Amino acid sequence: MATLAPFQPATPAMIVGHGTDDEPLPLELGEPFALLGGDRLGPDGIPFLMMHEHQPDLLAWVRERCAAMLAAERPWFSGGTLILGGVAGAGRTHAARWLARVVGVSHAVLNLTDPVIAANVAASGEIGEALGASPVTIAMATARCANSIVSVIGADRVGDDVLAGLAAMIDPERCRRWREDRLGIDVDLGEVTWILQRDVMRGIPSWVAPRADAVALRPVPTGHDHVLALSICCEAMGDLGIDPRTDTVSWQQISEQLPRYGQTSAKVLYANMVNALRQCLRPNDAPSDHQPF
Repeated sequence: MATLAPFQPATPAMIVGHGTDDEPLPLELGEPFALLGGDRLGPDGIPFLMMHEHQPDLLAWVRERCAAMLAAERPWFSGGTLILGGVAGAGRTHAARWLARVVGVSHAVLNLTDPVIAANVAASGEIGEALGASPVTIAMATARCANSIVSVIGADRVGDDVLAGLAAMIDPERCRRWREDRLGIDVDLGEVTWILQRDVMRGIPSWVAPRADAVALRPVPTGHDHVLALSICCEAMGDLGIDPRTDTVSWQQISEQLPRYGQTSAKVLYANMVNALRQCLRPNDAPSDHQPF
């Protein structure tokens, strides 16, 4: 009698690209893209791995979204739209990148202050030849992931024409057939998580995202002895191609290279981490007694 292979639960997937003929779609957008994060939706998964205990409101939102997906029997992560405020340097982009990392999906930045990106979003017909598709579509295609997380920068600083295009991208109904003008196809953005950054002194018109949740981040803690510093360190290591599980570098080595003064922003902390890691990776013939990171 033949032995059956162990049962493996199917990975949820969806088609994100829709054309008007039978020709293959660009970027393989006509193929099924995975919907990820379903294996981490419980309390010991995404909320635990976020490592943002200093941002309880953000963690509460993550827990609520995970619970909502489980209750709806949709085994992947989709956060809808979140307006993420707070003081400058509070770590809004880091929070989005880290959430994408722990969910296991791609992260994209949609900078609406870039005139080429703004023209693409507004569908003004002034799109430059250099842009083949929006950063969102490219991120989805590169990772073959349909539920990417997108940081939207500048929604509090652009005009109504761009905001109208953004509203179409994130509206729960219209986003299912968002038009990629340059590619000449429709793209389903319905499972994307949108994180709209908002400066504490600026606002985003309510008509842009009337159903969005809102969270204000607290300032970055000072010093280095907090979980945020560890998560930013891991982010920097990933960007530099360093595996935190190896003995390439230790936390003691890294902390010795960090400035002694307190950080004023997550951006400064990230830059200091990158510099410290590069210092640690310089050739050194002296023996080291440090434990692995």
